[in-house]
Amino acid sequence: MTEIDTTPKVGTDPLDRKLLWDAAELLVSAQFGSRSMLGRKLRIGWEQTGRIMDLMEALGVVGADQGSRAREVKIKLVEDLEPVFETLYGEDPTSAFTALLDMDRKAEATVPAQPVDPGQEADQDGDDEDDDQGDDQGDVEAAYEKPEQGRAVEGTVFTPEEWELREDPEGDRPWINPQLRTKEGRKSRYAYLRRQARRRVRKAAARQLTTHGILPRAMRGERKIRSWVIGMEGYKAAADERLALAAVKTADRSARRAQIALLKREQKQAQAAKLQLEAGKQLVVAQSARKSAKRSVAVRAGVTYGPLVLADAAAFGFADVWGFLGALVLNLAGISLLGRDVEVSEAELERLERIEAGHPQEFSIGMTPGMFEQMAREALTDKLGCELTSLRVEPHTWGFEIHVVLNGMTPDKIADGLNLLEACLPGVRTSSLQLRQSKESRNRCLIVVPGPNPWKNVPELPYREPNSVKTADIPHQMVAASMSANPLGLPMCRTNVNLVGKSRSGKSTWLRAILDVLTATTDQIVIGIDLGSAGSGFGGLREGMHLVVTDPHLAAEVLDYLLAVGQGRPALFDELGMGQNWQTSRARPGYKLIVEEFPAFVKASRKPIFDGDGKKIGELDLDGKLQEMSVTCAKSDVTLVVAGQGLTRALIGKNTWLTELPVQVMCACDKDDVGLLLPAGAMAEGWRPTRLLPAMGDTVNDASVAYVLAGAEHSEPITYRACITADEEYLRRGRERGRDLVMPDAESEEFTVITLAELMAKAEAKARRRRRSGPPELIKLIRKIFEAAHNPAGLTQEQLAEALAEVDPDRWALETFAGDESEQTAARIEAVRAAVTVVLAPDDLTWPLEKWTKAGPRGWRLRDLKVITGETPKAP
Repeated sequence: MTEIDTTPKVGTDPLDRKLLWDAAELLVSAQFGSRSMLGRKLRIGWEQTGRIMDLMEALGVVGADQGSRAREVKIKLVEDLEPVFETLYGEDPTSAFTALLDMDRKAEATVPAQPVDPGQEADQDGDDEDDDQGDDQGDVEAAYEKPEQGRAVEGTVFTPEEWELREDPEGDRPWINPQLRTKEGRKSRYAYLRRQARRRVRKAAARQLTTHGILPRAMRGERKIRSWVIGMEGYKAAADERLALAAVKTADRSARRAQIALLKREQKQAQAAKLQLEAGKQLVVAQSARKSAKRSVAVRAGVTYGPLVLADAAAFGFADVWGFLGALVLNLAGISLLGRDVEVSEAELERLERIEAGHPQEFSIGMTPGMFEQMAREALTDKLGCELTSLRVEPHTWGFEIHVVLNGMTPDKIADGLNLLEACLPGVRTSSLQLRQSKESRNRCLIVVPGPNPWKNVPELPYREPNSVKTADIPHQMVAASMSANPLGLPMCRTNVNLVGKSRSGKSTWLRAILDVLTATTDQIVIGIDLGSAGSGFGGLREGMHLVVTDPHLAAEVLDYLLAVGQGRPALFDELGMGQNWQTSRARPGYKLIVEEFPAFVKASRKPIFDGDGKKIGELDLDGKLQEMSVTCAKSDVTLVVAGQGLTRALIGKNTWLTELPVQVMCACDKDDVGLLLPAGAMAEGWRPTRLLPAMGDTVNDASVAYVLAGAEHSEPITYRACITADEEYLRRGRERGRDLVMPDAESEEFTVITLAELMAKAEAKARRRRRSGPPELIKLIRKIFEAAHNPAGLTQEQLAEALAEVDPDRWALETFAGDESEQTAARIEAVRAAVTVVLAPDDLTWPLEKWTKAGPRGWRLRDLKVITGETPKAP
């Protein structure tokens, strides 16, 4: 016999009479003779629907084939199918239908096998090639090796009397018929039997946790035996003994009360004597009942436990310890047999039925796709109320993917019910399920069910040699990977990037992964600004960057430099023959500005700028310059990467332009941030960075996991985790790449008043400068003036100016100011106020003029000065 190597179809016979009758009834009721409708409604394959249509034509149900158009349905009412019904179920072997069916089966047996799509077949009948346990994966994969597609497998088939397939509720029937007497058939048969044996073992193990387990049965059986051994005599004797003891206690209490009674003492003593007499009688009765019960209980105990003890002793004598253990196992089995009957609740009965049906009790990576499909289908249809057209489960080493096709509805209900879906899949980690709206169709979606360690396939950050990456290659350089280890590269050629996430969500990890690519380029100048954490977010890679700025005033100079280059380069496009955009090369590199801790950057933007006389003439306006750079400098390949903790007005002020950047990397963030970044309805499509958990202490959670939105290529809600490496490796790579830094072209720097080399020298000088110890010199001098005056509560402006003139006459003497005496005094007071404001501005400190007495004037208070010098803490 020839067995075709294909996945088994739905049902035992592809063209059984019941299937044909269902097809005829469906065609007539719908009055639509479509092959695709049959396949969709009956869940059968395309080839099978073709054969059914041909038989329907022979039976007169539908008309002739019309190509891609639906066939004409000749029967208008279902009641008119009675003659067809008689033909379908007739017993006459010479009937037209029987002949047609026999011809079809003969043709099927001789047609060569066609390539079968395993995913399509799994969608039809739930058959999967994955095994149920991880430790048996190798055996089952070997058993599932299929011969070449299109090749028929020859061999003799086992007869049903020799061996039959057992029932397969889990839906993992072997791909090759196990009854086939071939090498492939035997391997498939043995693999199938092993899987079924493991299933039975798992069911038996799960049953032990219910009322029908061996130990619960044994405990109930032992209670039955003990109840029979004790008998009515024993229970009666125990009850009499309890009554007698209670009577004795009552008599003792009455006697104690009679001894200390003051009123009616004789009456209470008489009552106590009466109670003691009754207690004595009850004790005599209890002792007699106990003596009588001992004989009966001893006889029944000997009859019951004697043979067991003798059998255990004999087993120990014949086979030592192993014989004794075997006898104990037999005793346990016999006792559990007596306790097999028990009344259970409806919940426990439902649980037993699920175990017996092979339904899983808890999600695990090792379960078969068929079993997990049952869990998912039941949760989606019964709990969430979804109408499904098809559901297919794909197993992976990190978890499961559930491909869902909904029937006339969108995945909004699934998106809103992810918490309920997690509750219906026991064992799934809280806030771990993910939904992905398909780009192919609105009613298709993908549910991702991660396992305990879903990111184990993410590789380490790959090593890149210095000057080995070009700007055009940056989108293909891996900075992160998905659960399936699919690499992610960010488009950064003339493109700005925004990275947002809560504190401890892994933004710095993403920045280091991006910097690992940028610092290895041969045609990019990398500049970092970090006004909130002193450049610590860049890690060891800061050694490979051109400069890292931590001072707001130097950051303003860097932004002025980049604006001048970015806005001036378009004038060189025609001169250098570049077209409409700057063509980046090592001779003419691009610029990448990395801004870390953007909220601190916005706060520093409001710092005042003073002129030479100490008057405020404006603010640094760092965020305004950065916005102008993002709008005007992209075509010049002067772009930026911004990382911040959020997008609300409290954090970034009016900088809503961040939401318009073309590349958005969203780590764990708030719902308000998602609403600002993504259009309405994005959360229903699966964009849920709000479900990600930042790191907490030593627990990593979802740190460095992010959703990436970057054009059409990255438009589905897929999570990626940034690749990492050791801190020592970051430092080694940074130092290695810092030895050969690319420098800007002379044409670009013609538009600036300061060069990159000068900026690098300034940054290096600031880095070498030691941290200032204590307050500024002017504040120290004023503190000495207060001490010399025996620390008064305050000084007026005139008093402080006169004291400064005595200490430093070259600067503060009255003669150094122009005008008459009154004008000189006012000018000196104003100069002192301006000087104090200027020296305190870098440390974000102020010393306002306040009163220290109700009737006194405003001036310089000692309590405020002590806060500035650090002698007293700042008031909350």
